[in-house]
Amino acid sequence: MIKVDALEFAYGKQQVISDLSFEANVGEVIAVVGPNGCGKTTLFNLIMGAYKLSGGIITVNGQNIDQLSSWERSQLLACVPQNPDSPQGFTVGELVMMGRNPYMSLIDWGKTEDFFIAEKALSRTGLTDYIDRSIDHLSGGERQSAFIAMALAQETQILLLDEPTANLDLRNQAILMSLIKEISRENQATVIMAMHDLTLAAQWCDKLVMLLNGTVFAEGLPEVILTADNINLVYDTKVEVQYSTEGNIPIIFNKQK
Repeated sequence: MIKVDALEFAYGKQQVISDLSFEANVGEVIAVVGPNGCGKTTLFNLIMGAYKLSGGIITVNGQNIDQLSSWERSQLLACVPQNPDSPQGFTVGELVMMGRNPYMSLIDWGKTEDFFIAEKALSRTGLTDYIDRSIDHLSGGERQSAFIAMALAQETQILLLDEPTANLDLRNQAILMSLIKEISRENQATVIMAMHDLTLAAQWCDKLVMLLNGTVFAEGLPEVILTADNINLVYDTKVEVQYSTEGNIPIIFNKQK
């Protein structure tokens, strides 16, 4: 379980995050949504320790993550940014093995168990046949899947994904989101994703956290949060919300002018 409580953060004099609070329980898949500049990526950077909080606290299973070493934090949290930097010349297999770094030392690098876990992550993401392929020769979607496999190999309790479906076509979006749902249930992992596609988020996520100006505007079930009034206000655009015949999933349409 991760609890974000009353977070504050500013770039110089510009307040970016203000009194931001929410909880994500074990096994939940949560989408953090909101317009560009609302604080989604900053929130992820705060959770991962890339930025220092101005106020508030983040806990994982009751532990204040600011009091953990980077090594300890990396055993609890894994993050895949939207456009991760690729180590040049690495193969997919080598990249995924990097996910085992928090558990290995220079003396005891790459035990059989670590290779087994990395191979399992490759299999789960459909990349087994790509193990010896250079990352430089992957498509955008394949590259995204490789970094998600690396995060899976890290075997953390919390998985942060920044726009995980951004480079994927419709078929591979469904495959990836189904995999994320499986992982959350089978591994009892908490998955928090920053997403722009509200319909996709509604279809696959247990809960939405909608941000506006660096704070939580609304939080709850997709069918409760994704109303035309909420979206119109938060995104400053006119939409129409309809519902699927199966599952009552909100489907969002932009209104034509």
